[in-house]
Amino acid sequence: MSRRVVIAGGGTGGHIFPGLAVARELKAREIDVHWLGARRGLEAELVAERNIPITLVDLEGIQTLTPSAAARVLAKLPGAIATSVRTLLKLRPLVGVVGVGGYASTAGMMAAGLLGVPTVLQEQNSIPGKVNKFLAPFSDLVCCGFEDALKAFPSLSAEWTGNPVRADFFEVSDVAPHDPPRLLILGGSQGSLFINRTLPRALAMLRDEGLEIEVKHQAGVRWAEVVRTAYQDFKLEAKVSAFLAQPWQAFAEADLVVARSGALTISELAAAGRGALLIPFAAAAGNHQEFNARSLERAGGALVLTENEAMPLRVSMLLGKLLRDHDALRDMGRSAREVALPNAAARIAERVLSIGGGV
Repeated sequence: MSRRVVIAGGGTGGHIFPGLAVARELKAREIDVHWLGARRGLEAELVAERNIPITLVDLEGIQTLTPSAAARVLAKLPGAIATSVRTLLKLRPLVGVVGVGGYASTAGMMAAGLLGVPTVLQEQNSIPGKVNKFLAPFSDLVCCGFEDALKAFPSLSAEWTGNPVRADFFEVSDVAPHDPPRLLILGGSQGSLFINRTLPRALAMLRDEGLEIEVKHQAGVRWAEVVRTAYQDFKLEAKVSAFLAQPWQAFAEADLVVARSGALTISELAAAGRGALLIPFAAAAGNHQEFNARSLERAGGALVLTENEAMPLRVSMLLGKLLRDHDALRDMGRSAREVALPNAAARIAERVLSIGGGV
């Protein structure tokens, strides 16, 4: 077998970026990496940009499709598995597949199972999705981003490794509240329509109460101009951007964060030691975003409002209370930092190589 590892999965940044972090660690150990992705996923662009060879299969998710559409998607699965089998036979990797979630992860992991080669599954969320629950019993190891996820695999080989995030987040200094307070609002790579609509109105209420706030709002490419106009309509000053090229720097400048609660966002908050008001995406598969958010809330690093609860008045009241209480901001930041696991990518890479017989 070659000193090569295949990483399978993608679809969204929450699956791709942890996989890319592991890929960097493997390449630093002189291991070749090949990616197995889906044609409609973001990996087709993001992975190629990093000069990692990639094979694309024709497969997509079925979470929100109608029964007839789901049947069409399932009909593509055998072909995607066949492509994955041919890829693995050609590459003969040290570890058959490291599944990072997403459409292609299913095909890659199943192909590895058919060939009898080792597999490692990476579960980023605090509660596993249906696909990973199905794949876990066939995996040699499940690497969990949240300690809570271990409960879902009581009889399997599973380890709390943490989710890979850039080392820059761990280098962010502890919260030192500013006057006026600084608020960072995150909508994720695609932007959050709910957060984009709610926060300008909530902040206008706080302005009317006399609380001045320095606002940085990452709105997503589709919504940046709309959000910028909304702040102007409310006569509020805010730095609105489509995306953050160096998000760790934005975390370092913030006293508090408002965000969704994808697995990577929670891990970045913990690494940077920043407290947050979290508004989970209500339509997330299996409600996993709320489970992620509650995990950080139990640790004392966040407050959580569901979309039903997060009306502008309620949001403004909570933000006003937090931003005026410097001790609370410091305590939330320290509590968030306590659940962070540094060097997660290196830890996962080491487990992968151990299972593959590479160390």
